[in-house]
Amino acid sequence: MKLNFDTDTIRMMTLFENMMHVHVKDCVLDPESNSVCLVIEEGMIGLAIGKNGASVKRAEQVVGRQIKMFEFSNNLVEFVKKMIPQTNSVRVRSEDDGRIVVEVHVDKKNRPLVIGRDGRNLKLYKELLKRNHKADDLIIR
Repeated sequence: MKLNFDTDTIRMMTLFENMMHVHVKDCVLDPESNSVCLVIEEGMIGLAIGKNGASVKRAEQVVGRQIKMFEFSNNLVEFVKKMIPQTNSVRVRSEDDGRIVVEVHVDKKNRPLVIGRDGRNLKLYKELLKRNHKADDLIIR
C-alpha cells in the first residue's frame, strides 16, 4: 500500500529521523490528543528511544507533543504484538468478502487500557494496521 503524507507529516518524520538517527516508516499526527505516533524500522526501537528515554524526551520537548513509538514488523501478528504489548493471542482471519480481520485477546483488566479513552487507542491501532498491513478491522476480545 502506498502511503501519502501531507507536508506537516513529512516535516515531523524528517525531524525525528534527524534527531533519533532511525528510519521512520510511518507517522500519524493526532490533533485530538496532541500526540505523534511513529512506526520505526524493525530492530531500531532501542536507538529511537535512547538511553533512559533521553531521545524521546528531547523530541517531545522540541515538538511539544506526546510521542508514541511502535516497532514495525513484516509479519502482521508480530506487528500487532509489538503494538499492543498486553496481547495474549492474535488471530488473523480473512472474511468471505476479502476483508482481513485481526482479533486480539487481552485480559479483562487490560482491555480499557488497550481501547483507550473514547476508543482513541483502538482508532490509532486500526489506522496503523490499515496503513501498514492492509488489515480492514481490529477486534479486541
